[in-house]
Amino acid sequence: MGELYNENLAWVYDEIYQGFIDYKAEYEFYKNLCNGSNSKRILEIACGTGNLAKSFTTDFSTYVGLDFSESMLNIAKKKFPAGNFIQGDMRQLNFVKQFDNILITGRSTSYLLNSTDLKQTFKSAHTALEDKGLFMFDCIHADLFIPYILKNSSVVHKSTYNKKQFERDSYWVKNKNNNYHLIDWKSTYYQLKDSEKIVLGEDSTLFRVFTVKEITEALQHSGFKILEIMDRETYAFDTNVYVCQKK
Repeated sequence: MGELYNENLAWVYDEIYQGFIDYKAEYEFYKNLCNGSNSKRILEIACGTGNLAKSFTTDFSTYVGLDFSESMLNIAKKKFPAGNFIQGDMRQLNFVKQFDNILITGRSTSYLLNSTDLKQTFKSAHTALEDKGLFMFDCIHADLFIPYILKNSSVVHKSTYNKKQFERDSYWVKNKNNNYHLIDWKSTYYQLKDSEKIVLGEDSTLFRVFTVKEITEALQHSGFKILEIMDRETYAFDTNVYVCQKK
């Protein structure tokens, strides 16, 4: 994971992504998926700065938000003090009571860089779910994203939030790793103020994109039945959303 999730830039993530993503629409999307299973207890993995937490807490009897970054969680706790947030690793979930639904939001599967990480995460989610519980997550679609970056190695995304204007300049290069679809991502974050372009920070990270075959095989080996695979566009990435059930 890159600098964006650490203390110096976590606040930038919080503000800029609220301009990138319509979190009300994001919440409604996941709520509709969860309601079909009469969910009461829900775990959101990679909850970040808690932009979905208040809505989930209002509509479900138990919500837990988990994230690897303490800096992100500190912001979440300030924004929503009543939220139930914990620091943890999605590969090693450890809960006494199981959940009806588990979500991995924000394409955070991208940080599962090898097969071991992916299988550990899926098996960990399987253990933390009630029987026939739902497991939902999104992945960046390798078959669409890689051809795109081969033609577009740089891209600019602009965001407006709370009367502030931001810009992110990104540079994407396919990593030379032959085993997985890995991407080297370098980005610079700016605030646009009057006629100035103020540098807020830089981030460099390695992330993974997935084929449908890679995900479906890992799910099947981990004890999940795939109920649906949806294509879903986001502000920057073509994604697949997987809805799965614990066997």
